[in-house]
Amino acid sequence: MKKLLVGLLAVLFAVVPAIADEFPQTIPPVNTPPQVYMLHSAYDICANNDGVGAQPNGFDLQLDGCIGLPAEWRYEEYAFTGENLKYEILVRDCNGAQDVSYAKITVDGYVEALCTQIAAPTVSLAGQVPALCGGVAPANTFSTTYDKVYSCVLTVEPSWYGPKSVDIQAYDQTNTAATQGIAQSWYFNPAVIIDVDTNDGADYIWYELPAGQTVVFPGQTTMSGNKLVVTNLAEGGVDLWAFIAATDLTDPDHSGARCPVSNVMEAETALDYRCKIGTFEQDTWTDMSNKVNTAACSATSCYAAK
Repeated sequence: MKKLLVGLLAVLFAVVPAIADEFPQTIPPVNTPPQVYMLHSAYDICANNDGVGAQPNGFDLQLDGCIGLPAEWRYEEYAFTGENLKYEILVRDCNGAQDVSYAKITVDGYVEALCTQIAAPTVSLAGQVPALCGGVAPANTFSTTYDKVYSCVLTVEPSWYGPKSVDIQAYDQTNTAATQGIAQSWYFNPAVIIDVDTNDGADYIWYELPAGQTVVFPGQTTMSGNKLVVTNLAEGGVDLWAFIAATDLTDPDHSGARCPVSNVMEAETALDYRCKIGTFEQDTWTDMSNKVNTAACSATSCYAAK
């Protein structure tokens, strides 16, 4: 009996240290990855321009120098060499703002730009940042406790061509990436191609004669028998604006004209045109204009063409 009790006590003493070693346990802190929110984006499409005024060659595609896409003429996401994609982002980390390490932009997975931290958002956060961190960091409000704001600028390089994935990502001190980044698809350096032809394949515009006549008399109006067709074949959804102009009609070969030297039909007083895009056709006619190589370009005319 004594041997049995001694054996039980030995077993008991053997297992007690194991139990004591397992209790209590310390739970390690949970590392919550950061979250990334887009606050503002703008696209500087004035290459080599430092963001002010017209381009060095004097041809300014914008209405007021370098302006953002929302107020500009581009409706698709494409950009050319030297142009900038600019973003302002907010990074929220429930472990605290000090846990946010850095943010970067990648193009097809390659790091192309590091973002710069700025003091505070320059735009309203309304509707952009939801409540996180158990409600401690309020929705749509910048929190110095949990948030950092970055400015990210990506400059398009000449070697980039075709559709590319542009991603903005943030990392914490353990190099853990945000579970919610920003991903966009851009077409870089698309080829700009335009095709000009006639709808009947003729290499000129010809005019119909009034019914029963073999010539057009002064003061009469005649319509063109074929149409000029301008086709946008550019890549990447590039938007092209067409401005129409013409030169005066002359008779350089003196082909039977009564006044061979002064036989000139001025485009601005004698020619009108109207355009059709898809199924939309203009109801009114527009006066033709002469091209002026020294004239400026704006939203309504370019080199005096309309």
